[in-house]
Amino acid sequence: MKKVWFIVVLLIFGFLFSRAESIFQNAEARISSSHAGMFEGQHLVTFGNSITCATDSWAYRLKPLLGFADLYNGSLGSAVWSKREQTADDGTLLRTQNYGSADYAGMSNGYRPNPTKEERQKRLNNCAIVHVQKYLADLTKPYPDHIIFSYGTNDATTEDVLGDVDVVLKKDRLSDSDLYTIAGAVRWCIDTLRKEFPKTRLYVALPLQAESVERNQANLKKIAVIRQVCESLAVPCFDCFAESGITQANQDKYLQDGLHPNKEGARMQADYIMRKLIEANTRPSWALGEFIRPDRMEPVISPNVESRFYCPMQQQEVGWEESDTFNPAAVTKMAVLIRT
Repeated sequence: MKKVWFIVVLLIFGFLFSRAESIFQNAEARISSSHAGMFEGQHLVTFGNSITCATDSWAYRLKPLLGFADLYNGSLGSAVWSKREQTADDGTLLRTQNYGSADYAGMSNGYRPNPTKEERQKRLNNCAIVHVQKYLADLTKPYPDHIIFSYGTNDATTEDVLGDVDVVLKKDRLSDSDLYTIAGAVRWCIDTLRKEFPKTRLYVALPLQAESVERNQANLKKIAVIRQVCESLAVPCFDCFAESGITQANQDKYLQDGLHPNKEGARMQADYIMRKLIEANTRPSWALGEFIRPDRMEPVISPNVESRFYCPMQQQEVGWEESDTFNPAAVTKMAVLIRT
């Protein structure tokens, strides 16, 4: 009798599982079919860590769902945003190498303890900056239409790694950014790709929730930095942490090891990113657009230290155009009203 009941339970479980899978597939089909043609024939590029490079990840699911012509997935397991430095067992200070440099050792997704000096160097090279450098070095790639970053799970959360967003954003030259911080790395990746591909749309998918409370708290610190940089640079963030539907409470259903999505989790994450991607590329009927900043164009208004006038209130000459001559409030005929 017990054997009969066991078989019945297995049959019911199998039926429910197949129904759940069918519901997922139907939902994906409805969303993708309702926006057929929006991404048809376009080129998708993704960067990230093991959650993105997995063979059944959200990145590989997006391609057929939205009809992308191809996918360049520049992700690698254990990857982080920023450059790093570590001391080898022999006392040598190792730093992340630029892709293509004379001493470039390659990249590794290794994570096991006690690596060799060469392996440690390869691990240090496994970051978003080097991933982007490698992609730009590929002369056979088509012009990308959409680029999605998805790092943050493996990054450290010390203050020196997080970085000061305000300081990073005030740097006039990209080369002055501290690429050993998350803030500096995020800005470098966005600005570098924008300069190279001014017509490409960029997005950042934030880390998922995990089983560990400590990891989730750390993720929130990193998310705050990433989001602040993205908002300042007008790059949409896909909040997988808060909106994907994968939470610490249901992680046993959607995560295979408390960190990486299982089949259902990858499907749920793909469904969420697909909806956000569609949303980011859908303008309301009343909106004007599309406005794209011309590549390598200088600002219409720039500082002029020679422009001065005598201020009757301060009883002294004022250099009213010597700084902060940005953000025009309005244009009236040939006159520009400047908010200072």
